Amino acid sequence: MRISTNTLYSAGVNNMSALQLDLNQLNMQIDTGKRVVTPADDPVAATRIELLSSSSGQNDQYGKNTQAVDSWLSLSDNAVQNAVKLMASMKSQAIYAGNGSLSPSELQQIQKTVGEGIAELTGYANATDGNGNYLFSGNLVNTAPFSVNMSVSPPVTTYNGDNGQRSVQVSASRTMTISDPGNVVFGTPGGSGTAAFDSLASLYNLLGQNPSPANYNAQLTGIINQLTNVSQQMTVAGSSVGAREQENANLQGMSTSLNLQYNTAISNLQNVDMAQAISNFTLTQTSLQYTQKTYAQVSQLSLFNYISG
Repeated sequence: MRISTNTLYSAGVNNMSALQLDLNQLNMQIDTGKRVVTPADDPVAATRIELLSSSSGQNDQYGKNTQAVDSWLSLSDNAVQNAVKLMASMKSQAIYAGNGSLSPSELQQIQKTVGEGIAELTGYANATDGNGNYLFSGNLVNTAPFSVNMSVSPPVTTYNGDNGQRSVQVSASRTMTISDPGNVVFGTPGGSGTAAFDSLASLYNLLGQNPSPANYNAQLTGIINQLTNVSQQMTVAGSSVGAREQENANLQGMSTSLNLQYNTAISNLQNVDMAQAISNFTLTQTSLQYTQKTYAQVSQLSLFNYISG
């Protein structure tokens, strides 16, 4: 079988081209640190990398959502816990006001303290997320949930929010409720959406009466019971917020773990074994140099060389 000179030349050129392509690809892998630079490098791995990257991106968004949820719930929890402590303090003032030896001026001093308590409670109930969004106004985040009119007797409180609860997607299968309407957190005992304020208003009004009414002690006992009930309601609301905080913290941990798994899987598919790549580059480079040298020698051969030899 005779092999033409053109065939030999073509084979040599094709071999050198293939080696040069391999060398270029290895060089790119070493420069980028990636085994799969384009889908053509490994179509199966490239498809898997794309799917993992998409899942990782979605998980990143869930992680950001849990951070926002953590901030909102933490602020809500703090406001409710402070309100519970305040109501306990107001209940102590009410019990103290039952001391029959107190003078009218001393009762008025307690009334002043209760008035300050109403203002403090308003601050907790109208707390915001730091960006001007009210925590306890339901879906009406731009509306202060509670307004108090201290100029009437007894003081009157109005709830300006709605019953809505806002939620955030925190995982592929979980939507977290982040807000509780104020008429539930600071209301409901007896059916009022402003029950916590109403109990303090009643105490404030009773302490301001001079002389005290004949049924002063009976009214005071009723108010103390109201304060107990609203405190229990706030505690229940706070427990619900706390439970969601804990679940959200668990989800944050899962998100972090998933991110690590995704990044590891992508790295295993995409990143190059640098030592192996350098070894292959050196071997391919040597092969190319040898092929080029051989081709150069073959290309100089002709029938005349053989005859003259």
